[in-house]
Amino acid sequence: MTIGILAIGCSSQKVTGYETTAYKSASPENRVKIEQGKIDVGMSIEEWKASCPECQFLRKFTNTKGDYELWEVTGPGKDLYLQVQNGRIEKVSVNTPHSPRHKLGH
Repeated sequence: MTIGILAIGCSSQKVTGYETTAYKSASPENRVKIEQGKIDVGMSIEEWKASCPECQFLRKFTNTKGDYELWEVTGPGKDLYLQVQNGRIEKVSVNTPHSPRHKLGH
């Protein structure tokens, strides 16, 4: 009985994407994107993290001024490159694994 109560207590403390500060302060358009699990132009870093909690940050590259960043992120079945300027996503590029090339004549 005690184990069941502890398990319930731990799972109820999990924060969903809808309970995050990023979701609560997002624009109505970005709230819909978070609900749909999309990462799109105009979202902040906090909003894309709420939208894709299973995505993992790999690394970021910054220009010398520090106002432009390229974030490399891995998500379910794809790698993403997020061009971020002034804290907002300006462009999303998706890199999916290429299919193996077939040799000619075989």
